[in-house]
Amino acid sequence: MNSSQRISFPSSPAFWQDWPPHRRRGALYLLLTLTVAGSLAAWFSLYAATQRAVLREEAAMELHQQVSALVAEIRGLERVPNLERANLPILVAARQISRDIGLEDKLISVRPALQATGRDGVQLYYERLTLPDLLALLETLSRDGGLQTSTVTFNRRLDNPSLADLQLVLYR
Repeated sequence: MNSSQRISFPSSPAFWQDWPPHRRRGALYLLLTLTVAGSLAAWFSLYAATQRAVLREEAAMELHQQVSALVAEIRGLERVPNLERANLPILVAARQISRDIGLEDKLISVRPALQATGRDGVQLYYERLTLPDLLALLETLSRDGGLQTSTVTFNRRLDNPSLADLQLVLYR
């Protein structure tokens, strides 16, 4: 291409200027109709999605209420004290509670311990407990075994900080 030749564009790029007026008006109405229809379709789809989300949320809340009622009932049944364990010797009760909640493999040591007040007690040493294990253990010991804690030593593990070692001295 020669440098003296330049490309020129028409001053008005409107290709429809050559159309008759009734056809231009029809094209304008068609464009306006498509714009309104597209806007309405977009609005309707967003509105329908919002309504579906509200219905899903209501269904989830209803299911949650049903399940939470069942969970509360089950937890209430679980929390009934076990009087059989409350009458067992402290050493036997502590071992049986550990076995029942699945911590027998984490129980390293069980020893009788004499309290300063002259009461019989038991010293338990657990390794590699998680927080849920610890909470279940403490709750079950007091609720089912009727055991009270006199000394607690809690150490985080260096190999895994999410686990801990626990030493308990219990009495009744």
